[in-house]
Amino acid sequence: MKPAGGFGASLKNDYRRFYGTMAGFGCHGASTAKEDNYCEIDPTVVDKYGIPVLRFRYKWGTDDVNQAKHMQETVKNILHTMGGIPLMQPAGPENNYGLDKPGKGIHEVGTVRMGDDPKKAPLNKWGQAHDCKNLFVTDGSVFTQQSEKNPTWTILALSMRTAEYLIDQRKKQNV
Repeated sequence: MKPAGGFGASLKNDYRRFYGTMAGFGCHGASTAKEDNYCEIDPTVVDKYGIPVLRFRYKWGTDDVNQAKHMQETVKNILHTMGGIPLMQPAGPENNYGLDKPGKGIHEVGTVRMGDDPKKAPLNKWGQAHDCKNLFVTDGSVFTQQSEKNPTWTILALSMRTAEYLIDQRKKQNV
């Protein structure tokens, strides 16, 4: 790694060499859904209105760290193949290869899982509550995991699917 800058001729040479030729890389990946990562109502903390807040339990898993390491190595190989000079040192294992704290820079989804078992999931596959047949959830909270992709179109598709099911069930007088 060569630090850019300095003074005098060294600084001018770096400006001539690097001006207009820099490339940046941003890598994104999907964290693996894990049962021990969840949120719950905090029993002691409330907001300014006295409403309990969410408490998050989340840790990066081995797959997450390995994915970040792979991204770092891939970018390094791309730069090397291009004949580039890295201007920043990649993050190492001491900080999970650059993984930031969980929840930063993501699309907020999850918290109310769909599934067949009411003991593990409050909603069925249609987004309908197991214990309240006239309650349907049609937003991003039904996702168990999310990549870096924007979830809007999937939310719309699931909402449409749920609406069609709801109309059918209403015609049958099931809800």
